[in-house]
Amino acid sequence: MSALQQVCRQFVLLVCGLLSLTACVSMDDNEQPLRTTIVMSGDLSQLPSSAMTYSWHPQLQKIFVDDRLDKQVVLKHMQDTLKKSMLSKGYRWVEDPQLADFQVGFGVAMGTEMTDEQILAAAGLVAGLSTEGVNTKKYDKGSILISFFRPIGVAGQPYEMVWRVLAQGFANIKDMDELTERFDGLVEEMLLTLPATQVVQ
Repeated sequence: MSALQQVCRQFVLLVCGLLSLTACVSMDDNEQPLRTTIVMSGDLSQLPSSAMTYSWHPQLQKIFVDDRLDKQVVLKHMQDTLKKSMLSKGYRWVEDPQLADFQVGFGVAMGTEMTDEQILAAAGLVAGLSTEGVNTKKYDKGSILISFFRPIGVAGQPYEMVWRVLAQGFANIKDMDELTERFDGLVEEMLLTLPATQVVQ
């Protein structure tokens, strides 16, 4: 047997050995990759070109969570997370809508409280994240909506929606550290396409 044949034979044996090992390994629940899905609609360029400040939309701050989470705590955390992500791109939150260049609305919903069909009817978007392959006894499906509104100066309708993004992901509600990490990371990912202001460029 030539040296080349010996090397090829050893390589085949090595590959077969690795395949037999990996066939016996099952992925632990804690190690399974949890998917996320993000869909968006609209045009961010429709925001005022000099926009640097924003306020909350007066009607679109919706939280739909079950009894395992405190609605007010989730609301406050969503506001704080959004403020942090927006500030990293140079946008500053102001309380007075008269001083804001645009408005930001948001919604947070657990799968136990809103179905994809209900989200589609309310938000006009659907992420459709499948629960296939996910341990639904451990992980809960959640949705986050962020919407931007620009001023249009029309009486009775001072703002119009120009952009929105909807994301869905999974998290362990019983592990608050994991839940917070995944939630914050998802919000940051949702705003990746938001251009930075001249302040941070």
